[in-house]
Order: sequence, then structure tokens, then C-alpha cells
Amino acid sequence: MSIFSKGRTHNDYGGTEFSRLISQAQKPITGGGGKSSIMLVPMRSLSLEDFTFPFQNTTKIRDALKLQVMPFTAGGEMEIFPVILSRTGRNAGGIVWYVSPSELEIPSTKSSKIWPSPLPFISQLEEYGGNGVTLWKDEENISSLLWQSNRPVLYRWNKKSVSSQAQILSWYDGYCHERGLERGGDYVYDATDPDDDIQEIASDSVRICAWINDVNLSRTALEGTRNLERTVRILGKVSIWLLTAGVIMLGAEAADYYRIKSDAEEMTTRSAEYYRTTFDPSRTGRISNPVNLARDKIASLSGKGEYVHTVEEVLADLGEIYSGMKGDNITIDIIRYNADGIDCSGTAPDMTTVLNFRRSWEDKANLVQVDNTQFVSGIGYRFDLRIRW
Repeated sequence: MSIFSKGRTHNDYGGTEFSRLISQAQKPITGGGGKSSIMLVPMRSLSLEDFTFPFQNTTKIRDALKLQVMPFTAGGEMEIFPVILSRTGRNAGGIVWYVSPSELEIPSTKSSKIWPSPLPFISQLEEYGGNGVTLWKDEENISSLLWQSNRPVLYRWNKKSVSSQAQILSWYDGYCHERGLERGGDYVYDATDPDDDIQEIASDSVRICAWINDVNLSRTALEGTRNLERTVRILGKVSIWLLTAGVIMLGAEAADYYRIKSDAEEMTTRSAEYYRTTFDPSRTGRISNPVNLARDKIASLSGKGEYVHTVEEVLADLGEIYSGMKGDNITIDIIRYNADGIDCSGTAPDMTTVLNFRRSWEDKANLVQVDNTQFVSGIGYRFDLRIRW
């Protein structure tokens, strides 16, 4: 016969299977099938305390709690299960459960969560403002929690054959009086002969204290948390490495950019000095394109450069070239004339025609250069031709 009734299915835990463990040497006693299951365990070594830290990262909170408890681990190892109850600004506060690793070696069970046995009964202290004692007793154990405003502040375990229920509740009377705490009420759950529906009580308790749903003092939860923290640490180290590599690569690319820019500026400055020294020592100021100026100067100093071509002669040369390119459909849109030469802009159906037009001028001038060639859909190739005598 099941020790726990199934409860009403409309509650949050109406379909949950609750089981209990009397001692580590015994198998769990289950209470009917359900989609999820929770084991209530009267842990002997369990203790709890409050914490407040100026950060909210769960991993940092666990590390800080480990440092706090380190001086007490000389007597034996203990596992840490923090529960965050509040977040304010950058601060986080809550409670931490400490338990011996030996108590996590629960016999084989389908339970997905493990709760301290008096935990899910806080709803029974609602009329006392969440103040008082929830007490669990079974064949061998009496475990209890002292609550203040729906927050657990003290856990105790007693062997049933040594301490009675009345003695334990009397001890809490004296403890609350000495500490100035609200004594509130009492709720006792007898697991050997339950009168109340634990599933309905647990549903009401989670409604009041939603954080209870996140409590899981199991080896599986502990290993899952450790694996997650290990993964986060590894990913953090990888991210730092990638960020460092990216910064190094960016620095190298920036150094190359400034080196190339500096080399280009140095070359332009050196070319300008060569031009000024060779052709125009009296010239001052910045020379933006010394190479083109040098070409023009060379053209002006050549034999053809000494002769000034008139507009009529330029047009005659252009007509002669056109007559030799009868089969090529080339159009000149703009001609700019000066004493040193001409610049013309036009269009041609293909690059071959542009190159043929340039070669036709090479016998008539010292410098012929095609610039700014661009393909335009529906028109062909636009080009600029630079001719210097």
C-alpha cells in the first residue's frame, strides 16, 4: 500500500511521485507512479546558512562559498548547494545547503530530485506568516526546519530513539527565545501514518516559495553543475585565447597598413625631391604627382616638345587616324587642348579598339597613355586618352 496519496491532479505536484528514504542501508519507499519524482531524505549531516555577495554569477558564488567553508573541511569533505533567493543591483543573496558526500550515495531510485524531508511543508505555516517549525518523523528519524518569514534558517536531525517530538519542539522554544526569533507555529508530518496529502501541500509550498522547485541535493545535480562550470571555464579560456589572437592579428594588420602607408608617402616625397632637383629647383610647396610632371617635362624637352602643335594640326592628325580606323566605331566626346598636348574622352565598342586608337597616336607624340577605362552596359568602354608631344 502506498504511503502517500496521489493528490489532486490540478495542483503543480499532483502527478509527482514522492518517495522517502529511512536510512542509507534501505531501499526507498515509493508512493505511486508519476511523470516526475522527488525523494524526501532526513539527512543527518545537512546544515544551512545565509549568504550575500556583491556579484550574481553562480560559479563565483560557489567558489566564494568553498573558500568560506575551507577551514572546516579538515574534519571531512562537504558538498555545497547554493540557492539564490534574491537579486538586488549587482548583489545576490540566498541560502546554502552543506551536506556530507556520503549522504549523496542514495540507493538506486528513479527520483529526479532530492529534498530535505521537512522542506515541502512550509505552506502549513502560512497562517503564522511563514514562521515556525516543520517537522518530519518516520520509523528512525526526526528532521526539522526552523522558518522565518518563509525562509529556512536552521536544520536539525535527531534519532527517534533518542529524542522525542516534544523535546525537539521544546528545544526550538528556547532557541527562538534566546535568539529573539519569531516562534510561530508547528507542523508535524508523520511519514509512517500520513493524514495529509503531501502532493497538495508541496504544490502550495512552491506557490509560496518558488525557489523550492530549484532545490536538488543529489549527486546528479552536483555533477551536472560541475560539468557546466567546467565547460564554462573551458569556453572562457578559449574565448580569451581567441580574443588575444584576434588582437595580435589586428595589431599586425594595423602595423602593415601604417608601414605601407609610410612607404608610399616616403616614395612620393622622394619622387617629388627628384623632380624638384632635376627639373624645377625653384618650385616650392607640395608636388602631388611628380611622375606625371616629370613625363610632361621630358616631353617638353624632346624634339617634338619644342614644336608647338596648333589646333589645326591636332585635328588633322585626328582625322588621319580616323581615316585609318574606318572599320572601328570609336567616338570622341571631349577634347582638351593645350601647348603640351591633348586629353580626350570617348567610347569604343571594345578594348581592342581603344588600344588600336592609342597605338595610332604613338608615332605622333612622345607620350600616349590610356587612363580610367570603364565598361558601361549598352555603350561599351569609356576611356580617357592622354597625349603629350
